[in-house]
Amino acid sequence: MAEILALDWEADRICGVQADVSKSSVRIQKSFSGVIPEDAIGQPERVGAWLQTQLKEHGISARQAIVSLPREEVIMRHLEVPPVSDNELPDLVRFQSAAKSTIPLDQLSLDFLPLSTHSADTPRDVLVASVHRDRVRRIQTAADRAGLEVQSIGISSVSAASMVILAEGHITHEAGDVSLIIARHGDRLEVSMIADGYLQMTHSSQVLADESEQSRTAILSEISRSMIALQKRIPNVRITHAWVVGSDTEEQGLDAAINERFQCSVRRLDPFRGPQVKLDCRPVEEAHGAFAGPIGHLLCQASEVLDAVDFVNPRRAEEKKDYRNVKRGALAAAAVLLIASVFGYRTYAVSRLEKQLADTKKTVAEQNETVKRLAPQVQIANAVDEWASKRVDWLDETKQLADAMGGTERLYLTKLNFGEGARGERGTISGTGNAKERFDFETFKVELMKRPGVELNPSDIKKRGRDGSYTQEFDLDIRLKEAPPEAPATSAKRS
Repeated sequence: MAEILALDWEADRICGVQADVSKSSVRIQKSFSGVIPEDAIGQPERVGAWLQTQLKEHGISARQAIVSLPREEVIMRHLEVPPVSDNELPDLVRFQSAAKSTIPLDQLSLDFLPLSTHSADTPRDVLVASVHRDRVRRIQTAADRAGLEVQSIGISSVSAASMVILAEGHITHEAGDVSLIIARHGDRLEVSMIADGYLQMTHSSQVLADESEQSRTAILSEISRSMIALQKRIPNVRITHAWVVGSDTEEQGLDAAINERFQCSVRRLDPFRGPQVKLDCRPVEEAHGAFAGPIGHLLCQASEVLDAVDFVNPRRAEEKKDYRNVKRGALAAAAVLLIASVFGYRTYAVSRLEKQLADTKKTVAEQNETVKRLAPQVQIANAVDEWASKRVDWLDETKQLADAMGGTERLYLTKLNFGEGARGERGTISGTGNAKERFDFETFKVELMKRPGVELNPSDIKKRGRDGSYTQEFDLDIRLKEAPPEAPATSAKRS
């Protein structure tokens, strides 16, 4: 059995368990939780010194550690890639992630999860996770200062999902059926959904750190938002099972609220009493939902079938065999043959060079074929990026309109429409509204025209008197222009 320390590592708090891990079970020996001192936050050396003290106070002896990061610290993105083999998948995922990421890939730690079984006929769906390498380095520096060796860094919500996948191994899902997972600690909420033994999506949010009706309403809203997002990939998605991670005394009333809203069965999953988990200690006096990540991560270490994200050891293509030792033996044999017979060595050398030339030509041909095969994917990725760059953030445009209005005391909008623009335009905004005075509408137009790239067409204003003191009815017709291309810099004139 291997003794491992599993940690949930937030920016200002660390909790974890020490456990013996075997292929069949995780036996928890000790648990602890602590808040990082404010003067140590952001300073890995000081965090490591504090953690070393915590481990000593709680009698933690394990030196090998695995870490779960909160879902909110990780960027996760769904990708659809061509139907390639498992060995080709890692390189293809990195290639497409680099094309879509706004941060250079060499600044990120990246791994991914397959979302379904491999088929030779259909595209493959993957869930790509990335975190800034500086965050990983800071954790490794602090752990090293605490006397720990970090073997794996994963994501709390992914690890919690693995625990649920293990718990509902006997449950079958029909098309569109998903299982919901709710894990909460204080104001940190993580919502995940699984189907057919695979994690389909995971989302994080902040809610009130209590068990009030307002907090439960916010949780239900986050679940609905997650379902809407998942419907883009799974039509007619419906929740058939829900798992609330935590002890029976936590989140009172949430089970009934989920059952009433989504008409599904609701179960509790205490990480300390989950599948294949054995408890040899009294859990720390803290919400058990915070330990879903560390214990789920331990189960992934113990299992040969559960998939997990690992920023330290991400999925990679199998390395080609190293033939350097074989070549050294061949050279030694050539030297012996040279001593025995110069002619024999010459024949061997020529034959060997011909083989190398043939191998080189074959390798070049294979590489050219790979480039040719991936060229359409590159074109598609470039086309998608070009299209995405022209999309209008309508939420931001709505905020800009609200800022220009300065509230509804003097005028308000009764109708607002967004549309695609003609050539040279990013989009259009049209609508109608009422104002108290013509001057209020004119002031509104002046504020709009201050924005670059906004063209305001002439608007009609009528005095109708339908709405009390808001007697001026006006039309709104806005064109959002594309930014003109930057002119090339002119060279300085010669003196």
